[in-house]
Amino acid sequence: MGRLIKQILHKIKEPKVLVSLFLASIMIFSVLGFMMSYQMEGNTTEIEYNGYVFEQLYDGVRTRIHGESITLTYFPEQVDQINISKAAKIALENLPVFSITYETDSTYTEYFAGQQFELSENMEKIEKYAIPGMMNNTGYKSIPKITCNNATASVPVILFQESNTTGIKFNNNCIIANIGNMNDVYRVGDLLFYTMAGVIE
Repeated sequence: MGRLIKQILHKIKEPKVLVSLFLASIMIFSVLGFMMSYQMEGNTTEIEYNGYVFEQLYDGVRTRIHGESITLTYFPEQVDQINISKAAKIALENLPVFSITYETDSTYTEYFAGQQFELSENMEKIEKYAIPGMMNNTGYKSIPKITCNNATASVPVILFQESNTTGIKFNNNCIIANIGNMNDVYRVGDLLFYTMAGVIE
């Protein structure tokens, strides 16, 4: 065993092996360095939309609204083609306080919960507020049960639900975000925020 280890160590010390290891280490650290400095050194793409400047980051996009830094997943032009009814858009633009709820028996339930949290966090930065809830709060008694039946003119409800197609509609003070596939959860979440913040008119 000792002789085998010595042979391996001797092999590693050969010039060709050392050069290969050196080149491999350079490549690895170069990639890591690029990933770490992507944002730090300003390696970003800037895009202007409706008077707002957006930066392409390694893990999303960033802009400033009302003096606050906001990080989202998509640029506005990547979500503004999603079908949204005029009534839903008007309600979103004038929304000071809203409830956000989601289907709990959907394939996308975890993603709905994530969007509920992110939307609530971002809206608070522009002085709009959310009341989080679930359509079925069994086992989560600390979280209120919220459905479209709870929607009022002063506190509308935003409902994330799974559907065959993606789009946003309005019905009896309830803004229904229909999600046709997993990726659209993030796109619709960003569209809701952009509309409420006045970025997309």
